[in-house]
Amino acid sequence: MSVTIKEIAKLANVSRGTVDKVINNRPGVKEETKKRIEAIITELNYQPNFIGKTLVNSKSPIKIGIILTPDYNPFIQTILSGIRKAEKEFSPFGIRIITKMMTTLEAAELVSILGELESMQVSGIALFPIDDEQVILKANQLIKKGIAILTWNSRLESIHGFRHVGQDNVKAGRIAAGLMEKLLPEGGDICVITSSQNLSCHQNRLAGFKERLAECKHPINILDVRENQDKREEAFKISLEYCNLYPSMKGIYLTSSGCDGAVNALSIVNRLDDTKLICHDLLPETERLLKENVLDFVLSQSAKKQGYQLVKELFDYLIKSQVPRSDFYEIPVEIITKDLLSE
Repeated sequence: MSVTIKEIAKLANVSRGTVDKVINNRPGVKEETKKRIEAIITELNYQPNFIGKTLVNSKSPIKIGIILTPDYNPFIQTILSGIRKAEKEFSPFGIRIITKMMTTLEAAELVSILGELESMQVSGIALFPIDDEQVILKANQLIKKGIAILTWNSRLESIHGFRHVGQDNVKAGRIAAGLMEKLLPEGGDICVITSSQNLSCHQNRLAGFKERLAECKHPINILDVRENQDKREEAFKISLEYCNLYPSMKGIYLTSSGCDGAVNALSIVNRLDDTKLICHDLLPETERLLKENVLDFVLSQSAKKQGYQLVKELFDYLIKSQVPRSDFYEIPVEIITKDLLSE
């Protein structure tokens, strides 16, 4: 039998309004009282009754917009699988998901998509933000108009959304550098391929990577850093150029997509066996390269789970009126090797 707010209030010896504040994470409740109410809620497995709201929404669904980067990045297909899983689970409760996919990583296109979603009267948006003044301005304007903004993957403190879903990318970069040090215990020269200077996730990975390299016992020197906009063919070209320019290169760190392009380039010039490779995101391509022993480590951010969480966070906030207890839902950094893969 389900418990009600009235019953919780009676057990906690407080008003129903006080219980409601705790459930929705609103201020105005003493910490001792809050902990007592939370303990009762946990013990009795209280679940908010949002069936009434669901019945209303079924006639006029709440619209949620999700903005994705271009689908030439295979990471996006895995994100989409998580979004579709969540859509199947939550759409019966009165939400409609509108997915918009950028064709470039240009700020002007992203601002245009935000305007399009605004005209469609969405109640919330999961935004992959580009670090650009116009994007920041538009996102904050939508927030002031009452549209819930959730950022994901790349975090921008200047966008005042209610929640961010993603990794601590500085930590991820530091982990990558620690792994590179293990691969090159005597030090050496390496190169980096990153996606775009306008995406904070990649810049933060690179910042963490450089920070950790400075702590290495034997120097690991970054010879060059170039952008590939998450494109496989650009990673191929850049890797070939690195091989031509830097015969001393012993490793490549990719903060971006396109690892298979880099592998193909190294293979063509017979540098695959003596070049260490670390990249991000466990995808069909990177899983295959791990199994073939040409990729050393992959740092995973659980793309399918991340896609699912985007919808769940907006559902909880808009339908269940649950305000998150922190502004950051952190996706753990997973180090993947061949031995961790199932056959």
